[in-house]
Amino acid sequence: MSGKRRILITELWGLGDLTLATPFIREALKDSEVFLLSKPHAKELLHPSFSGLQFLYITAPWTSHRGKYRLWEWDWKALLATIARLRDLQFDLAISVRNDPRDHLLMWLSGARKRLGFGVYKSEIFLTQSLKRPSRRQHRMEDWMQIGNELGFAMNEEVGAVLRPPGYFTLRVEEILERVKKPLFILHTGSQIPVRRWPSKYFGALIQELRKRYDFHLLLIPDPDGYGLDCDWLADSTITSLTTRELVGLLGSADLLLCNDSGPAHITAGCGRPVIAVFGPGEPAWFRPWGDQHRVVIRDICPHRPCFDYCRYSEAKCLTELTPEMAVPEILEQIESLIERGLLSKALRKQSIRSLGSLGSLG
Repeated sequence: MSGKRRILITELWGLGDLTLATPFIREALKDSEVFLLSKPHAKELLHPSFSGLQFLYITAPWTSHRGKYRLWEWDWKALLATIARLRDLQFDLAISVRNDPRDHLLMWLSGARKRLGFGVYKSEIFLTQSLKRPSRRQHRMEDWMQIGNELGFAMNEEVGAVLRPPGYFTLRVEEILERVKKPLFILHTGSQIPVRRWPSKYFGALIQELRKRYDFHLLLIPDPDGYGLDCDWLADSTITSLTTRELVGLLGSADLLLCNDSGPAHITAGCGRPVIAVFGPGEPAWFRPWGDQHRVVIRDICPHRPCFDYCRYSEAKCLTELTPEMAVPEILEQIESLIERGLLSKALRKQSIRSLGSLGSLG
């Protein structure tokens, strides 16, 4: 053993959740041996930015969107093997940012000497220290800050997610970027949870409006299942079958990302690039892209929002009734704000618009 404190971070969910953990990971690695228990995609996302981070893998059955409590279908052999491996590593500290009793039970089963988290539904019995949020609208990034500050890390609101895009460049990414001669807008139409997807025809209408005013190269990244491919005719280039590493390399090179409430929004923000994200059933107070250069487009159309992705209707009205006519003015306003702040180039504006110089004159 190295003699350093050995920390287990439990984050069993998606790419966005892992990205939001990066400020804590960076601080923890300064003086501790850090292990991340996560799904297998974590290494491709995080290793290029955090070479000292060690990975343990499990696809927890309770992270499935549907059928998560069909206990007879769980891979009990893999789960028990993971617990045995965790106990062998003899952790000094285990951490979960989620108020999830299943995480807390898993941390207790790991045998970690100290276990820190946000207790809920009596799960405090599995923790040696249970924290309370000062506000129930606290952002996930603020959750990580609270845990970090409890451990003596230097974390504040100016600390954002941290990914280093050059570490993700592959030959394919470099070849794609070499063809881009204008400011790069990326349109990512997908989301792992289908109910979070703004209709792709709405994205198409948005791009047509942006084309009238701005001169940019549009890179379309449809969802792996093909959702969004109907916007291909509006794109300068379309890329499919990306690895996680290639996805980060491209998102980190964007001048602007247009997307849904999804992992790519957090990845792009973690690379320091601006994001405009359309939200539906999710809650921006908890999961918006972190930072003041980003914009969430949302309307409280449905009285049941946020519904945590379990929509009671045949379609997600919070998104299907959020029309382009409602969203476009807000998006144009944000792009103009980014230009005025120097975060986007003034050369984006087409010549006829450039002389007008303000959104109020765009008509």
